[in-house]
Amino acid sequence: MNTLHFKYAVEIEKTRSITQAAENLYMAQPNLSKAIKELENSLGITIFRRTSKGVIPTDQGMKFLTYAKQILIQLDNMEAISSPDRSKERKMRISVPRAGYISKAFSEYIAASDPADDMEVYFCETNSLRSIENVRDNGYNFGIIRYNTAHEKYFADYIAEKNLETQLLWEYEMLAVMSAEHPAAEEEDLTYASLSARYAELCQGDDAVPYVPGAVEKLFEANRPEGTKVRRICMFDRGSSLDFLLTVPQAFMLDSPVPDSLCGKYGLVQRKISFPDNSFRDILVYSAGRRLSESELALVNRLYEVRNEAAFRKYI
Repeated sequence: MNTLHFKYAVEIEKTRSITQAAENLYMAQPNLSKAIKELENSLGITIFRRTSKGVIPTDQGMKFLTYAKQILIQLDNMEAISSPDRSKERKMRISVPRAGYISKAFSEYIAASDPADDMEVYFCETNSLRSIENVRDNGYNFGIIRYNTAHEKYFADYIAEKNLETQLLWEYEMLAVMSAEHPAAEEEDLTYASLSARYAELCQGDDAVPYVPGAVEKLFEANRPEGTKVRRICMFDRGSSLDFLLTVPQAFMLDSPVPDSLCGKYGLVQRKISFPDNSFRDILVYSAGRRLSESELALVNRLYEVRNEAAFRKYI
């Protein structure tokens, strides 16, 4: 059995297209089709079937692909042992929530890297379900997911189902982040109910919880005063969100503690805000059995350092 064929199958699953997979692998489509047929014959199963939505795995194919990805990861780890030059490579894909402390840690990690090193890094800011999908199916080295602890059971079950492992990065309470010119910037004892009743809320519109559609929306609806008009602006880009808060000083957003350097750059303040379910976690997720490389561990350690900078500061 040729393990190179495993790589071919994983690429087809990722692209849902033999034509696109062949292009990505720099090979002719007939040769790729022949290789997959040989793999299927050696396994005695059908890995893929054609549908109107593209080429998708069969049930047996999904089981095979799960193992194939794990084998490819282990082979890559073994090659790193025997190839000293590999330690100088910084090739990784990471998928994270839109958070200031994560962006700062990533930027500092890149700035501290050796210019002589090879580098190819993908930094994807997205929601938790997409991050899990990226790690499980799209070749990402690791991800960070964010969820309210009230939804932890659903995420734990979903992560186990995807055969991923986790590590706690941070448990915290959300803060209200707003312009220093916001009318409520100097108010005492802020609550989510009072802010959401008076001001526009900037939020991410793609948050979701496994198995429970609308769970995030219901969580915040329960903490708004009854009869309050909903004024929410959903953005999917962290930089645009910060610019918006600077330009529209009557808006606010909930976020994990933001590094002082970002607050100073955008003229923002962050205040404690109370609501009953204000407990969140950021979690590292990665494939079961996988050990992080030296460069990946360096980035994770920087994440913890920047987290500590924000976590140990006092907020009013």
